[in-house]
This record gives sequence, structure tokens and C-alpha cells, in this order.
Amino acid sequence: DSFQPAGYAVGLFLQPLPNPTGKGKDYGFALNLFDGKLVARVNRYETTQIDTRNGSARTLAQRVRSLDFDAPYSNVGLTVRAREWVTNAAAAQGRTLTVDQINQQVAGIAKLDVAYFTRRESRNEQNSLVAETQDVTAKGTEFELNYNPNSYWTAKLNVTETESIDSKLAPAITQWIAQRLPVWQSIIDPVIGRSWFTERYGGTTSAAQFFASSVNAPLAVATANQGKSRPQIRKYRANLSTSYRLAGLSDHALLKRFTVGGALRWEDKGAIGYYGVQRLPAIITELDPSRPIYDKARVYADTFVAYRTRLFSDKVGATFQLNVRNLQEGGRLQAIGAFPDGTPNGYRIVDPRQFILTATFDL
Repeated sequence: DSFQPAGYAVGLFLQPLPNPTGKGKDYGFALNLFDGKLVARVNRYETTQIDTRNGSARTLAQRVRSLDFDAPYSNVGLTVRAREWVTNAAAAQGRTLTVDQINQQVAGIAKLDVAYFTRRESRNEQNSLVAETQDVTAKGTEFELNYNPNSYWTAKLNVTETESIDSKLAPAITQWIAQRLPVWQSIIDPVIGRSWFTERYGGTTSAAQFFASSVNAPLAVATANQGKSRPQIRKYRANLSTSYRLAGLSDHALLKRFTVGGALRWEDKGAIGYYGVQRLPAIITELDPSRPIYDKARVYADTFVAYRTRLFSDKVGATFQLNVRNLQEGGRLQAIGAFPDGTPNGYRIVDPRQFILTATFDL
């Protein structure tokens, strides 16, 4: 059932969207061996979000909708231009059209039902309420091993396999494109006598370019990857941590109060984009789903040293601990996105190693 009931929303064809739901299953086992010194746990899970509105289908639906209507991230909307044509033509004849007259004429030019212009919601609400749904399945395996051979030494290993799969994309997006693309390509701007679809109108891109790069290319990739694990998700991860109290090695009054330890964290490679079907210097208009652009696998190291003592005539316990996180890092930029030729186009800042000193008191 739905743990977070969603508000009212409609799809591209103004059909009410179903309420998101979900289902899942988990199964596994645990072993406790050698009087608790070795504990292993294995878990397998699969969770499916049904009719979710937070996936790529929502983004693609709003992008393709902006080709016909106004949207915050695009100024290419056909009905926006058609409204200008209609009102300017009427003004040239000394006429002022009513809202209903404008809507009727714009609907005729754009070959859309007038219902798209007579909805009660405000323009901003219309943008936020239009979406499409999809089914997303997450599944994986978790393995955890705890090893405590004595009271001084502890170790823990965690390995996970994670997959995220678009198990069903919104068919309404491809249906909308199939109906609207011939219309977009047929519209001639009556003012300049050229195709509205290919005209840039002083901007950086035309409607045709916006459609090719922001709608058609990612939709083709999403369609090709339907039912497959997303390469953007780093499939495998492993974490190993350990700590040792030096009291197990020495009775020295100072050394035995120390505990040392560290951790290694590893993550698999992850895709940050796709190479183009075409190659430079040709214009790249399609992405190749079979050729992801990967960020390499990463390894991170942490370490710590802790000192335990008692203060104020043994009345207050105190622990002083120094942690160093990402021991190997000197600070850098890490690519998180790439153009179809493999050139990075977005980065995140990776902080240099961090030193964290904490003091804890037991009263």
C-alpha cells in the first residue's frame, strides 16, 4: 500500500495519475559461531515502487510538455508563440480578443484540445501537477561478518550488491511524442515564414535542438535500459573496519590505555553519462546506451587512535580520540557528469582529509 499518499496530478493526456504504491520482500539467515566470536549475516531484498512520480519519467514528461507549453526551464513552447501570433494579428486589425477567443485560436493552431487551456489551476500549478509514472525496482544482497576473537580485537566486514531497475517506463511519453512531433514539424511562424520547430528566436537552442538533446536522447537511453540495472548505481560496495586495544599486547601503564583502528571503504565504478552514437567532429544527436562513461572505482581509508583514562581522582572517565577521515585525500574535483564525447561537464568538490578530535567524559 502507499505509505505516502500523493496529491492530485495528471499525465500528459490529462488523465488522473494513480496513487503510488509499493511492495517488497526480504529473506536471509544468520550464523552465530564459536561462542559469538564469529557472526555472519546474509540478507536478500527486492523492493518495487509502483507508479512512482519521482523517476526519470516525471522529468521527461515535463520536458516534452514544455515544447507545447510554458515552463521555467524552456522558452520554446509552441502555445506561447501561438498566443503572440494570435494577439498581434488581432491588434493589427484593431481588435481585442477575449481569453476564450485566444484559447480557441491557439488550440486550433497547436492542434490541442482546448481543455489544456481551461484547467482551473494556475500556470505554475499546471507545471507542477503534470507528470508521468513508472515502476522502479531496487534489489540487492547484503553480507555482514563480525569477528571478535578476543576482548581486545574486533573486526567487521560488510559487502553489498545493489541494483536499481526501471521495470516499467511511462508509455504515455512515447505516445505523446508520436502524436505531437508531426504537428511541431508542420508549424510555420506566420511572422517570419519559417519553421517554428527549427527557429532559435534569439535563444541558444531551437525547439528541435531542445527535443533532440533533452528529450529524445535520454528517452532512448531509458528505453534501451528498461529492465536492466542502471549503470549510474555503483553495483558493489565493501567496508572493512577493525580496532585493537593495546592492552592485549602490553601491560605498560600508558600503552594499554590506547586503542587503534581504521577502515577501508571501496565502491564500484559508476556511470556519469553515455558516449554518443556519432563521433566528433560530427554533431552528436544520439546517445549509445551500450557505452556508458564511467567514473572509476574508488577506495577510501580512515584511521583513529583513542586514549582512555580517568580524571579527578578516578571520579571521571575520559576518552580522547583522533579520527582521520579519507586519509589518502588531498582535495580534488570529481566528475559527476560528462558530454557525449567523454569530456566532464560537472564536478563535485571532494574535501581533503579531515582531522576530528573528540573528548568524551563519563560522570
